[in-house]
Amino acid sequence: MITRNDVAKRAGVSVGTVSNVMNNKSFVKPEHVEKVRKAIEELNYIPDFNAKSMARRCNNHIGIALYEMTNPYHAEIIQGIEEYAAEHNFMTTIFVLNNSSPHKYHAICERRLDGLVNFMTNDLPHAFTAELKRQKIVLVNFTAEDSFLIVNDYTPPMLEYMHILQEGGHRKVAYLWTGDEVRFRADMRGKTFLEEREKYGFDTDDSLVLFNDDVMQTSEQVGYRLCGQLLERHPDVTAVFCTNDLVALGALRRLSEAGLRCPEDVSVIGCDDIALGEYFNPPISTISFDKRRHGAEIAQWIIEKIADPKSHPYQTMVVSTYAKLRKSIAPAKK
Repeated sequence: MITRNDVAKRAGVSVGTVSNVMNNKSFVKPEHVEKVRKAIEELNYIPDFNAKSMARRCNNHIGIALYEMTNPYHAEIIQGIEEYAAEHNFMTTIFVLNNSSPHKYHAICERRLDGLVNFMTNDLPHAFTAELKRQKIVLVNFTAEDSFLIVNDYTPPMLEYMHILQEGGHRKVAYLWTGDEVRFRADMRGKTFLEEREKYGFDTDDSLVLFNDDVMQTSEQVGYRLCGQLLERHPDVTAVFCTNDLVALGALRRLSEAGLRCPEDVSVIGCDDIALGEYFNPPISTISFDKRRHGAEIAQWIIEKIADPKSHPYQTMVVSTYAKLRKSIAPAKK
Protein backbone atom coordinates (compact mmCIF):
# COMPACT_ATOMS: atom_id res chain seq x y z
CA MET A 1 0.00 0.00 0.00
CA ILE A 2 1.38 3.37 -1.06
CA THR A 3 1.91 5.81 1.82
CA ARG A 4 2.75 9.50 2.17
CA ASN A 5 6.32 8.49 2.93
CA ASP A 6 6.50 6.87 -0.52
CA VAL A 7 5.16 10.03 -2.13
CA ALA A 8 7.66 12.16 -0.21
CA LYS A 9 10.59 9.99 -1.31
CA ARG A 10 9.49 10.04 -4.95
CA ALA A 11 9.03 13.82 -4.90
CA GLY A 12 12.22 14.47 -2.91
CA VAL A 13 10.41 16.49 -0.22
CA SER A 14 9.37 16.00 3.39
CA VAL A 15 6.21 14.19 4.49
CA GLY A 16 5.02 17.51 5.92
CA THR A 17 5.30 19.13 2.50
CA VAL A 18 3.20 16.34 1.01
CA SER A 19 0.53 16.96 3.66
CA ASN A 20 0.59 20.69 3.01
CA VAL A 21 0.15 20.15 -0.73
CA MET A 22 -2.74 17.74 -0.19
CA ASN A 23 -4.42 20.23 2.17
CA ASN A 24 -3.99 23.02 -0.42
CA LYS A 25 -1.79 25.20 1.77
CA SER A 26 -0.88 28.38 -0.08
CA PHE A 27 2.64 28.77 1.35
CA VAL A 28 4.12 25.70 -0.39
CA LYS A 29 6.60 26.53 -3.14
CA PRO A 30 5.11 26.01 -6.63
CA GLU A 31 7.94 23.67 -7.66
CA HIS A 32 7.26 21.45 -4.63
CA VAL A 33 3.55 21.40 -5.41
CA GLU A 34 4.32 20.22 -8.94
CA LYS A 35 6.70 17.49 -7.71
CA VAL A 36 4.25 16.19 -5.13
CA ARG A 37 1.32 16.09 -7.52
CA LYS A 38 3.43 14.34 -10.11
CA ALA A 39 4.54 11.74 -7.54
CA ILE A 40 0.91 11.20 -6.42
CA GLU A 41 -0.13 10.58 -10.02
CA GLU A 42 2.79 8.26 -10.78
CA LEU A 43 2.26 6.18 -7.63
CA ASN A 44 -1.56 6.32 -7.88
CA TYR A 45 -1.61 7.34 -4.22
CA ILE A 46 -5.03 7.33 -2.52
CA PRO A 47 -5.11 8.86 0.99
CA ASP A 48 -6.37 6.79 3.91
CA PHE A 49 -9.59 8.65 4.67
CA ASN A 50 -10.12 7.00 8.05
CA ALA A 51 -6.66 7.99 9.26
CA LYS A 52 -7.18 11.51 7.99
CA SER A 53 -10.54 11.72 9.76
CA MET A 54 -9.07 10.55 13.05
CA ALA A 55 -6.33 13.13 12.84
CA ARG A 56 -8.76 15.96 12.09
CA ARG A 57 -11.59 14.56 14.26
CA CYS A 58 -13.87 15.21 11.29
CA ASN A 59 -15.35 12.57 8.98
CA ASN A 60 -16.49 15.00 6.27
CA HIS A 61 -19.80 13.18 6.35
CA ILE A 62 -23.29 14.74 6.20
CA GLY A 63 -26.37 12.63 6.84
CA ILE A 64 -29.89 13.28 5.57
CA ALA A 65 -32.86 11.78 7.41
CA LEU A 66 -36.18 11.52 5.59
CA TYR A 67 -39.33 9.45 5.67
CA GLU A 68 -40.54 9.38 2.07
CA MET A 69 -38.02 8.41 -0.60
CA THR A 70 -40.72 8.52 -3.28
CA ASN A 71 -41.18 12.29 -3.08
CA PRO A 72 -39.04 14.03 -5.75
CA TYR A 73 -39.17 17.23 -3.68
CA HIS A 74 -36.54 15.89 -1.30
CA ALA A 75 -34.47 14.44 -4.15
CA GLU A 76 -34.06 17.87 -5.73
CA ILE A 77 -32.94 19.46 -2.45
CA ILE A 78 -30.62 16.53 -1.71
CA GLN A 79 -29.03 16.95 -5.12
CA GLY A 80 -28.09 20.50 -4.16
CA ILE A 81 -26.71 19.33 -0.80
CA GLU A 82 -24.66 16.57 -2.42
CA GLU A 83 -23.23 18.80 -5.15
CA TYR A 84 -22.02 21.46 -2.72
CA ALA A 85 -20.77 18.87 -0.25
CA ALA A 86 -18.78 17.02 -2.93
CA GLU A 87 -17.15 20.27 -4.06
CA HIS A 88 -15.89 20.69 -0.48
CA ASN A 89 -14.73 17.10 -0.04
CA PHE A 90 -17.76 15.99 1.99
CA MET A 91 -19.82 12.88 1.37
CA THR A 92 -23.56 12.51 1.99
CA THR A 93 -25.65 9.55 3.11
CA ILE A 94 -29.45 9.25 3.08
CA PHE A 95 -31.17 7.51 5.99
CA VAL A 96 -34.80 6.49 5.51
CA LEU A 97 -36.32 6.47 8.99
CA ASN A 98 -39.62 5.46 10.57
CA ASN A 99 -40.76 4.70 14.08
CA SER A 100 -40.62 0.95 13.51
CA SER A 101 -36.86 0.78 12.89
CA PRO A 102 -34.97 1.85 16.05
CA HIS A 103 -31.81 0.09 14.87
CA LYS A 104 -31.40 2.80 12.23
CA TYR A 105 -31.11 5.45 14.93
CA HIS A 106 -28.22 3.50 16.44
CA ALA A 107 -26.62 3.13 13.01
CA ILE A 108 -26.67 6.90 12.49
CA CYS A 109 -25.07 7.53 15.88
CA GLU A 110 -22.36 4.97 15.13
CA ARG A 111 -21.45 6.78 11.89
CA ARG A 112 -20.10 9.78 13.84
CA LEU A 113 -21.57 12.21 11.33
CA ASP A 114 -20.44 15.82 11.16
CA GLY A 115 -23.87 17.09 10.15
CA LEU A 116 -27.43 15.78 9.94
CA VAL A 117 -30.34 17.30 8.01
CA ASN A 118 -33.80 16.34 9.26
CA PHE A 119 -36.57 16.10 6.64
CA MET A 120 -38.78 13.94 8.85
CA THR A 121 -42.34 15.05 9.60
CA ASN A 122 -42.83 12.82 12.64
CA ASP A 123 -41.15 13.20 16.03
CA LEU A 124 -37.78 11.55 16.60
CA PRO A 125 -36.90 9.64 19.81
CA HIS A 126 -35.52 11.86 22.58
CA ALA A 127 -32.60 9.49 23.26
CA PHE A 128 -31.59 9.71 19.60
CA THR A 129 -31.59 13.53 19.44
CA ALA A 130 -29.80 13.72 22.80
CA GLU A 131 -26.99 11.51 21.46
CA LEU A 132 -26.64 13.65 18.34
CA LYS A 133 -26.21 16.73 20.51
CA ARG A 134 -23.72 14.91 22.74
CA GLN A 135 -21.63 14.12 19.67
CA LYS A 136 -21.76 17.82 18.72
CA ILE A 137 -23.16 17.03 15.28
CA VAL A 138 -24.23 20.12 13.33
CA LEU A 139 -28.02 19.76 13.07
CA VAL A 140 -30.63 21.13 10.69
CA ASN A 141 -34.37 21.13 11.47
CA PHE A 142 -34.31 19.83 15.03
CA THR A 143 -34.89 22.39 17.83
CA ALA A 144 -34.34 26.14 17.65
CA GLU A 145 -31.63 26.23 20.32
CA ASP A 146 -29.67 23.25 18.95
CA SER A 147 -29.94 23.43 15.16
CA PHE A 148 -30.46 25.52 12.07
CA LEU A 149 -34.18 25.84 11.39
CA ILE A 150 -35.62 26.15 7.89
CA VAL A 151 -38.93 27.96 7.53
CA ASN A 152 -40.56 28.19 4.11
CA ASP A 153 -42.51 31.44 3.85
CA TYR A 154 -45.69 30.18 2.18
CA THR A 155 -47.85 33.17 3.10
CA PRO A 156 -47.46 35.27 -0.11
CA PRO A 157 -48.29 32.44 -2.57
CA MET A 158 -51.12 31.18 -0.34
CA LEU A 159 -52.72 34.63 -0.33
CA GLU A 160 -52.22 34.90 -4.09
CA TYR A 161 -53.97 31.60 -4.71
CA MET A 162 -56.78 32.45 -2.30
CA HIS A 163 -57.30 35.73 -4.17
CA ILE A 164 -57.38 33.88 -7.51
CA LEU A 165 -59.97 31.45 -6.17
CA GLN A 166 -62.04 34.29 -4.75
CA GLU A 167 -61.99 36.09 -8.10
CA GLY A 168 -63.07 32.82 -9.74
CA GLY A 169 -66.14 32.58 -7.55
CA HIS A 170 -64.96 29.68 -5.38
CA ARG A 171 -66.61 29.35 -1.98
CA LYS A 172 -66.35 25.66 -1.06
CA VAL A 173 -62.55 25.35 -0.75
CA ALA A 174 -60.90 22.39 1.01
CA TYR A 175 -57.43 21.38 2.23
CA LEU A 176 -55.93 17.87 2.15
CA TRP A 177 -53.10 17.61 4.71
CA THR A 178 -50.67 14.70 5.16
CA GLY A 179 -50.12 15.35 8.88
CA ASP A 180 -52.21 16.09 11.95
CA GLU A 181 -54.09 19.23 12.97
CA VAL A 182 -51.32 20.50 15.25
CA ARG A 183 -48.77 20.54 12.43
CA PHE A 184 -51.32 22.06 10.06
CA ARG A 185 -51.97 25.00 12.35
CA ALA A 186 -48.22 25.47 12.91
CA ASP A 187 -47.42 25.47 9.18
CA MET A 188 -47.69 28.80 7.33
CA ARG A 189 -49.97 27.23 4.73
CA GLY A 190 -52.46 25.94 7.27
CA LYS A 191 -52.23 29.04 9.44
CA THR A 192 -52.83 31.34 6.47
CA PHE A 193 -55.71 29.24 5.16
CA LEU A 194 -57.53 29.11 8.50
CA GLU A 195 -56.98 32.78 9.35
CA GLU A 196 -57.84 34.21 5.94
CA ARG A 197 -60.53 31.92 4.48
CA GLU A 198 -63.44 33.95 5.86
CA LYS A 199 -61.96 37.17 4.49
CA TYR A 200 -61.90 35.61 1.01
CA GLY A 201 -65.48 34.41 1.30
CA PHE A 202 -64.69 30.70 1.69
CA ASP A 203 -66.85 28.29 3.66
CA THR A 204 -65.41 28.05 7.21
CA ASP A 205 -66.72 24.53 7.91
CA ASP A 206 -63.75 22.76 9.56
CA SER A 207 -64.74 19.45 7.93
CA LEU A 208 -63.35 20.93 4.70
CA VAL A 209 -59.85 20.41 6.17
CA LEU A 210 -58.92 16.74 6.19
CA PHE A 211 -56.01 15.31 8.17
CA ASN A 212 -54.07 12.08 7.76
CA ASP A 213 -54.20 9.32 10.38
CA ASP A 214 -52.02 6.79 8.54
CA VAL A 215 -48.34 7.80 8.53
CA MET A 216 -47.38 4.63 6.64
CA GLN A 217 -49.10 5.79 3.44
CA THR A 218 -47.26 7.71 0.72
CA SER A 219 -48.38 11.24 -0.16
CA GLU A 220 -50.22 10.17 -3.30
CA GLN A 221 -52.07 7.47 -1.35
CA VAL A 222 -53.05 10.03 1.28
CA GLY A 223 -54.26 12.41 -1.42
CA TYR A 224 -56.37 9.71 -3.04
CA ARG A 225 -57.92 8.57 0.25
CA LEU A 226 -58.59 12.02 1.70
CA CYS A 227 -60.07 13.25 -1.56
CA GLY A 228 -62.51 10.35 -1.43
CA GLN A 229 -63.52 11.34 2.10
CA LEU A 230 -63.87 14.96 1.00
CA LEU A 231 -66.23 14.07 -1.85
CA GLU A 232 -68.39 12.08 0.55
CA ARG A 233 -68.66 15.03 2.94
CA HIS A 234 -68.76 17.84 0.38
CA PRO A 235 -69.67 16.66 -3.13
CA ASP A 236 -70.08 20.34 -4.09
CA VAL A 237 -66.44 21.26 -3.35
CA THR A 238 -64.93 23.44 -6.10
CA ALA A 239 -61.26 23.85 -5.09
CA VAL A 240 -58.71 21.83 -3.13
CA PHE A 241 -55.35 22.81 -1.63
CA CYS A 242 -52.91 19.91 -1.11
CA THR A 243 -49.88 19.50 1.18
CA ASN A 244 -47.68 18.72 -1.80
CA ASP A 245 -47.80 17.86 -5.49
CA LEU A 246 -47.98 14.11 -4.87
CA VAL A 247 -51.07 14.59 -2.70
CA ALA A 248 -52.48 16.57 -5.62
CA LEU A 249 -51.67 13.67 -7.95
CA GLY A 250 -53.64 11.27 -5.74
CA ALA A 251 -56.52 13.74 -5.56
CA LEU A 252 -56.58 14.13 -9.34
CA ARG A 253 -57.00 10.40 -9.78
CA ARG A 254 -59.81 10.22 -7.22
CA LEU A 255 -61.61 13.16 -8.84
CA SER A 256 -61.35 11.48 -12.24
CA GLU A 257 -62.79 8.23 -10.85
CA ALA A 258 -65.70 10.25 -9.45
CA GLY A 259 -66.41 11.64 -12.92
CA LEU A 260 -65.12 15.11 -12.03
CA ARG A 261 -62.80 17.12 -14.24
CA CYS A 262 -59.94 19.33 -13.16
CA PRO A 263 -60.14 22.30 -13.40
CA GLU A 264 -63.64 22.50 -14.95
CA ASP A 265 -65.34 20.96 -11.89
CA VAL A 266 -62.67 21.14 -9.18
CA SER A 267 -59.50 23.27 -9.12
CA VAL A 268 -56.44 21.67 -7.50
CA ILE A 269 -53.36 23.38 -6.01
CA GLY A 270 -50.23 21.52 -4.91
CA CYS A 271 -46.97 22.59 -3.32
CA ASP A 272 -43.21 21.98 -3.84
CA ASP A 273 -43.13 22.28 -7.66
CA ILE A 274 -41.67 18.83 -8.33
CA ALA A 275 -40.46 18.38 -11.91
CA LEU A 276 -43.19 15.81 -12.62
CA GLY A 277 -45.91 18.31 -11.74
CA GLU A 278 -45.60 19.96 -15.11
CA TYR A 279 -46.54 16.64 -16.74
CA PHE A 280 -49.65 15.91 -14.64
CA ASN A 281 -52.96 16.08 -16.46
CA PRO A 282 -53.61 18.94 -16.12
CA PRO A 283 -50.24 20.51 -15.20
CA ILE A 284 -50.54 21.30 -11.50
CA SER A 285 -50.54 24.81 -10.05
CA THR A 286 -48.09 24.79 -7.17
CA ILE A 287 -45.84 26.71 -4.78
CA SER A 288 -42.21 26.86 -5.83
CA PHE A 289 -38.65 27.84 -4.90
CA ASP A 290 -35.16 26.94 -6.12
CA LYS A 291 -34.65 23.59 -4.38
CA ARG A 292 -31.15 22.79 -5.64
CA ARG A 293 -29.88 26.21 -4.58
CA HIS A 294 -31.58 25.74 -1.22
CA GLY A 295 -29.86 22.36 -0.81
CA ALA A 296 -26.49 23.94 -1.54
CA GLU A 297 -27.18 26.60 1.10
CA ILE A 298 -27.95 23.91 3.68
CA ALA A 299 -24.65 22.18 2.97
CA GLN A 300 -22.84 25.52 3.17
CA TRP A 301 -24.34 26.29 6.62
CA ILE A 302 -23.21 22.91 7.92
CA ILE A 303 -19.68 23.02 6.50
CA GLU A 304 -19.07 26.59 7.65
CA LYS A 305 -20.26 25.81 11.18
CA ILE A 306 -18.05 22.71 11.31
CA ALA A 307 -15.06 24.85 10.33
CA ASP A 308 -15.84 27.71 12.74
CA PRO A 309 -18.69 27.02 15.20
CA LYS A 310 -18.45 30.32 17.08
CA SER A 311 -18.71 32.47 13.97
CA HIS A 312 -21.75 30.59 12.64
CA PRO A 313 -24.37 30.38 15.40
CA TYR A 314 -27.59 28.46 14.91
CA GLN A 315 -30.40 30.57 13.46
CA THR A 316 -33.66 30.34 11.56
CA MET A 317 -33.35 30.50 7.79
CA VAL A 318 -36.44 31.79 5.93
CA VAL A 319 -36.97 30.54 2.37
CA SER A 320 -39.03 32.74 0.04
CA THR A 321 -41.57 30.92 -2.15
CA TYR A 322 -43.84 31.96 -4.99
CA ALA A 323 -46.97 30.78 -6.80
CA LYS A 324 -46.46 28.92 -10.06
CA LEU A 325 -49.83 29.08 -11.80
CA ARG A 326 -50.56 26.34 -14.33
CA LYS A 327 -53.74 24.83 -15.79
CA SER A 328 -55.28 23.15 -12.73
CA ILE A 329 -57.22 26.29 -11.67
CA ALA A 330 -60.32 27.69 -13.34
CA PRO A 331 -63.35 29.72 -12.25
CA ALA A 332 -65.88 27.85 -10.17
CA LYS A 333 -68.58 26.07 -12.13
CA LYS A 334 -71.88 27.93 -12.00
